[in-house]
Parts: sequence; structure tokens; C-alpha cells
Amino acid sequence: MRHSAKERIPTVSNLQLLLAYVTDLELEVDRLRRQGQFVQHEVRETLKRIQLLSTDATQAGNTPPPLAEIDQAAKQLAAVLRDLQEQPGYHPAYDQVIAIAVRPLVEQVFRWQQRLVGAAEVTLRLELESDHVEWFPARLRHILDNLISNALKYRDPGKVEAWVQLGLRVSPEGYEFRLSDNGIGLPVGKRDQMFELFCRAAPARAAGLGVGLAVVKLLVEQSGGTLTVDSGEGQGTTFLMVLPRYDIDDFLL
Repeated sequence: MRHSAKERIPTVSNLQLLLAYVTDLELEVDRLRRQGQFVQHEVRETLKRIQLLSTDATQAGNTPPPLAEIDQAAKQLAAVLRDLQEQPGYHPAYDQVIAIAVRPLVEQVFRWQQRLVGAAEVTLRLELESDHVEWFPARLRHILDNLISNALKYRDPGKVEAWVQLGLRVSPEGYEFRLSDNGIGLPVGKRDQMFELFCRAAPARAAGLGVGLAVVKLLVEQSGGTLTVDSGEGQGTTFLMVLPRYDIDDFLL
């Protein structure tokens, strides 16, 4: 039996609800910033490549530039622009439960993070009990965006095959997402620190503050769910996220 948001979280104060919304907006701003930077880089590099091909061909005797390479560069840029197209409702301002097609959302997020991280060799595995979930689209995308990004950043270059796997199980009470990877994992004793706001997971990991996972955990919990992690050094990492189900016409705010 599904419950409304008010039934699900009867003691949540207006301040806590506002915190979830602000957290969502913070993730959206960060996502758009990284997206804008990446698109600018891709456009600049594609134009430079086309100009270089044309210049080389001209200096060689006014012969036509290599059309196949120009075509490939244009197709790559077109693919980036296609992945920027989003379905209506995928914004924190549209904070309503809707039916979300899980597979295309996860595949789009995965492709985008592959480009940002430079991890084209990593494969995606999906084990979905359902093609759809009824939840908050922008919120779910932000959560998956950060978890998949984490898995790709900390892949193990020493392994023959690098992969990220997302499983989805559905029950009357909620949705269970299990995101696993075969990356470098976490040293013993570091798992409890993974969600601390300014914790770096391990020296081998990229420099920077571990803000993303802390904010994601906050967002999941403010939405009535739970997020836990299991990891071992050299054995990869698994995030288990359980999200409550809401009526499709229900609101958190």
C-alpha cells in the first residue's frame, strides 16, 4: 500500500522540507556548472579539430579535407547535444512525483558521466525488475548522477574489465537500488567516513572534497529513504539505496 508524503514523514518540519529542496537545487546548480564547462570544452575542441583538418588539407594542395574525420567529429558533438535534452519535469522546480523510465535515465546519466570522467572503457550493466518507478525525477537523477560519477572516478585501471552495475527491486513499500562497481574500493575503516562532508575516501582517489556523497545521503534521508555503503580495498563498492513510494500526485513540498 502506498502512502502520501505526509503519512510517510509525519514529523518532518517545514525547515527539513526546505532543506531537501535547497539540497536538490544545490546539486542542480553544480550539475549545470559542470555540464556547461564540458560542453564549452567539447565545442572548442571539435572546432579546432575541423579547422586543423581543413588547414592541413589546404596546405597539401587545396584538396578536400578528410570528410570522414570531420563527419565523425560532428557526430560526436551531436551525441553530446542529444544527451543534454531532458524530459519535462526533470528540474527541482517541478517537485512532483511522476512515472520515470529508469533504463533511459540511467543510460543517459552513465554516458554523460563517462564523458566528464573520460571513462569510455567502463561498461554498464542493468538488472531492473521494473522499467518505471514513480518518484521525483530531478531528485533521482541527481542521486544517480553522483553515485555513478563516484563509481567511474574510482575505477581500477589494473582490472581487465571495468564495470558499473545498477539493480532495481520493487516492493509495495519502496524501491531498492543497488549500485555496484569493481573499482579500487575503500581501505578498512574508511567506510564510516565516506559520507562525511569534507572527507576524501583514500589517498589514491582524486584530490577534492567529498561533498557530493554527503549531500546525496542528506537528500535521500530527507526524502524518507536510506543510503548505505559496503566496500573493501580492491574489491569495489556497493551503494544500497531504499526509497519510499509515494502517490503519483503527491508532493513533498
